[in-house]
Amino acid sequence: MAEPAPRPKVLYFIQANPELYELVRAEMPEGYELVTLETGDEAERLAKIRDAEVVIVGGTRLDRRFIAAAGRLRLVQHQGVGYHDTVDVEALRERQIALAIAPGGTSVGVAEHAVMMMLAVCKRLPFLDAELRRGVWHANDMRAESRQLHGMTVGIVGLGRIGKELAAHLQGFGVTLLYHDVLAMPEEVERALKVTRTPFRELLARVDMLSLHVPLTEQTFHMMNRETIGLMKPGAILINCARGPVVEEAALVAALESGHLAGAGLDVFEVEPPAHPTPFAKLHNVVLTPHNSPGTRDAMRMKMADIFANVRRFYGGEPLADRVPLG
Repeated sequence: MAEPAPRPKVLYFIQANPELYELVRAEMPEGYELVTLETGDEAERLAKIRDAEVVIVGGTRLDRRFIAAAGRLRLVQHQGVGYHDTVDVEALRERQIALAIAPGGTSVGVAEHAVMMMLAVCKRLPFLDAELRRGVWHANDMRAESRQLHGMTVGIVGLGRIGKELAAHLQGFGVTLLYHDVLAMPEEVERALKVTRTPFRELLARVDMLSLHVPLTEQTFHMMNRETIGLMKPGAILINCARGPVVEEAALVAALESGHLAGAGLDVFEVEPPAHPTPFAKLHNVVLTPHNSPGTRDAMRMKMADIFANVRRFYGGEPLADRVPLG
């Protein structure tokens, strides 16, 4: 009797806890083997990628070293959308390994997170919560600096999937919405979202709240630096749920310490995880989260269902959904 064919191995290239691994397995169809990480160190990744035919990637970069070690690799499936800085596209192109993204769940998760950060920074939520937990009652102390979104001009840099979702989420807050993007949106999209395309420098000078939603590329690296942060209105707030290196952190710290900016919300950092203690930790007008804006249980279920539907398509010879053209 012939031995059954080995099941294709799917490597989850993101180190996580057992609960998340079980969530991933719950969406995986029969006929595949999920391989997960225990320590997440380089040696383990190199060892486990050797037999993987499919790799699911996220925050840890799948660089040329790992791709070279993955002799059986056929498909790289990004857990989200930001493949630009997490996958060595050229190394995949050389071997014609397919690459796809999973936008489902990301847009809503990041948009909700950005709104949460806007409100939390405006209301000094982390500071007040921490103070109350240690018995300090600031009933009136923040009234002179606390803000509300209503009436603000909000700028969105990058009106892709996430930027559009954020604009939709902000409709009920009574804000004026400006956007900057390398592409002009169709007039019907601008009308529906009540957004106005604005040149980058003009947008910086006009907004009370700036939210970044661009990929990390050569063009966007440190797009928010000493000069561009200096163009922002005194008392404005910056939210970054995109990629850390889009913002020059030293320039942002200086602007916050000087009072030029009234606050910041950061889900991403130039180096992740950031060095401890991060200079942002001492600032009561900053909200920090560990690059988990799309990381909800709901979003993960949606992402994994989409990812494994793509895996089935790939092995069934069908076109991939959300395939990234490699040329």
